[in-house]
Amino acid sequence: MKKIIKVFLLGILAGLSIGLGSFVYLACLTCDQKILGSILFSVGLLLCCSFSLNLFTGKIGFVFENKPRYLLDLLIMYIGNIVGAAGSGSLIFLALNQSSANGIILKAQGITEARMITSSNWYTSLIMAFFCGILVFLAVYGWKKFDNVALKITCLVLCVTTFVATGTEHCIANMFYFSAAGIWNGGTILNILIVTIGNAIGSITIWAIFFAIQKLSIKTIKE
Repeated sequence: MKKIIKVFLLGILAGLSIGLGSFVYLACLTCDQKILGSILFSVGLLLCCSFSLNLFTGKIGFVFENKPRYLLDLLIMYIGNIVGAAGSGSLIFLALNQSSANGIILKAQGITEARMITSSNWYTSLIMAFFCGILVFLAVYGWKKFDNVALKITCLVLCVTTFVATGTEHCIANMFYFSAAGIWNGGTILNILIVTIGNAIGSITIWAIFFAIQKLSIKTIKE
């Protein structure tokens, strides 16, 4: 039971960290500083990696390296991510929605309206989530692989900046945006489900490619 609680609490902190990254991104958008916002968004994943927080999108790619019990951990941390990201987004909405012209809320609403799933655009979110999953996996993989701190941070920041600046979709970040916009409906819930699947497929796909390369390298050495 203690482990479940720990996984959940680390999931909440991870969701909160992504919420903070999303918040600063929205703030930069209000000043037409998208690239700066994309760079600063990386604070979310940087906090997750630095403090070993449980971010679903950073963990799902390694699912086949773990025991079946890991699936339950993923579910628990995902729920924690929802609490952290959606909860922080709701607090931002509560704090800033006093003015209908608040720039941060308006930017969040613009993102929400663009990403709300309809019958004709679901595959767009799936594809964009797929590429986001690849980039998040590479960011976390680089953090694990490199011993040099500068390389760790550079890889992470570049991967995160790329996925944010190009408009790919991250399920946990979307939870924050939708909550900060004060818009939850069938279209936004469907977006979260589809983007979660896309993020997972992207992460697992790139893991599988690295795994295959590793196996082929071992086989080549033996031969």
